[in-house]
Amino acid sequence: MRVRLSGFGRYARLMAGNLQALLLKSTAPSLREAVLPTVPLAAGSGLVLLPLTDEIVASMVPTAVDGAPVEGFYELTRELAEWACRHSMHGDVAYLHTEFFGGGGFHAAVAWRGGTVAWGPMFTATSAGEAEDHYSVVADHEDLAVNAMLRWWGVQRGDQVDEFAAAGLSRHRWTEEWAALAAR
Repeated sequence: MRVRLSGFGRYARLMAGNLQALLLKSTAPSLREAVLPTVPLAAGSGLVLLPLTDEIVASMVPTAVDGAPVEGFYELTRELAEWACRHSMHGDVAYLHTEFFGGGGFHAAVAWRGGTVAWGPMFTATSAGEAEDHYSVVADHEDLAVNAMLRWWGVQRGDQVDEFAAAGLSRHRWTEEWAALAAR
């Protein structure tokens, strides 16, 4: 069973989060120069975040908004995955989706390099019932999919609680908050 976060009201927004984004290596010239609403992440991480609202996805790949999802993912469409795969010829691209409410939730992630899937996909949940059966239940937040993918990319947690925080992803909990920051 998948956790849905809409409709829980104002209190839930304080305790929850839903993030869908592409992470891009900022060293990729074609991606860095593209007119995309990106946000640089933590200094020294070399990563930028591209929040995936319906509006942003439609501006990138108009057919992706209503496209069929990639097997195993809730929101990653084939068209968006193909966009990411093509752009990975110029630098690493990763997709991440996290949903949490009251401490429970899931991570899903995949990364492309050189025009092919290079890492994942990986699907993790904090407890049984937080996501569908193909998600692995992990006992420690460090084992969640996005943390594992960031470690693969070389992100070190240092004195942070995990790689998610070290990369600067914990600054905002909601895709829309990242999109508002990217619009500035």
